[in-house]
Amino acid sequence: MTSPTRIRIVGGGIAGLALAASLDPERFDVTLVEQRGELPDVRTILAMWPEAVDALARIGVAEQLRSISPSIDRFPIRSSTGRSWSELTTPVGVLVARDDLLAALDAAVPASVARVTERVDRVVTEPGELVVGADGVHSTVRRSGWGGRADAALTPFLAVRGVLPESTPAEAMGEYWGRGRLYGVGPHRSGTNWYASFRTDLGPRHVDVAVALDLAREGIEDLAPGLARVLSAADPETSLAFVDWRGLRYTDARFYTLTP
Repeated sequence: MTSPTRIRIVGGGIAGLALAASLDPERFDVTLVEQRGELPDVRTILAMWPEAVDALARIGVAEQLRSISPSIDRFPIRSSTGRSWSELTTPVGVLVARDDLLAALDAAVPASVARVTERVDRVVTEPGELVVGADGVHSTVRRSGWGGRADAALTPFLAVRGVLPESTPAEAMGEYWGRGRLYGVGPHRSGTNWYASFRTDLGPRHVDVAVALDLAREGIEDLAPGLARVLSAADPETSLAFVDWRGLRYTDARFYTLTP
């Protein structure tokens, strides 16, 4: 009988958990390595379109997430002042809170998967082992395989996002495009999800959320009324701010593996 292929997954976020939950325990001997001892409490949403929902169904968590998540079949595109440009219609998508998605994937990982809680600063492979890098934009796995050529590239854009307890105003839902700025408002199972992205010199690390919110609100008097109300109500305690890094310098790279 052939021994199961040994796979080490570095990173226990969405990608790492989804892979660990998908691999057949009869065929693969899987170890999942994650530096955090518990799942992060990140409540903003991810839009899951039909292909992603199909993937979640194969893992066995799609119906659970669908039952607690709002869905959309249209998404207006407007100017930042509120002028309607287009209304995208799509097959029904599910707006899944990140913490719900992480919890569902974590619970779907088979008990046969070995869990290791440690920080990985250097990757050394063993004979016959496949190492999969699911450790984010500053991936140690990617750097171990390709060195500085694969380092993430800093962009000039800051992203700010958060969740409000109030329900999503129908007139505010959609994406807003302005000169050098992008905003979005949509439903969340706990209220309203919002985001903003714009050019700034703030960062790149340890961005002050209150300062980032002030920057997001610049020119608020010229924004669409529904969007302006959402930004005005945003609270630093329930918001995140981070500089955008471009993590892929390889033209067709989707994930990275290291083999001996």
